[in-house]
Amino acid sequence: MTLTELKTSLHQKIDASDNVALLEQLYAVANQPDGVFLIPENMREGIRQGITDASKGRYHSWAEFEKKYQLALVCNEPLKSVGRL
Repeated sequence: MTLTELKTSLHQKIDASDNVALLEQLYAVANQPDGVFLIPENMREGIRQGITDASKGRYHSWAEFEKKYQLALVCNEPLKSVGRL
């Protein structure tokens, strides 16, 4: 599909749509600054909690995780690096 065909198709779908939620989402996407990722509200609290936990030292290192669970995903060998997960 060429750029012109894509634009024409989008214009037709927008003009024919009465779906307010869809049109609002398209408007939001079209008006956000380039390269900006908008974090959905339902994910923000989990991110905030993770930042708080990390800043208070409430986390486990990969070595601790590996030691605790002795994961054996390939040939029944314990994991030796993050790359094996």
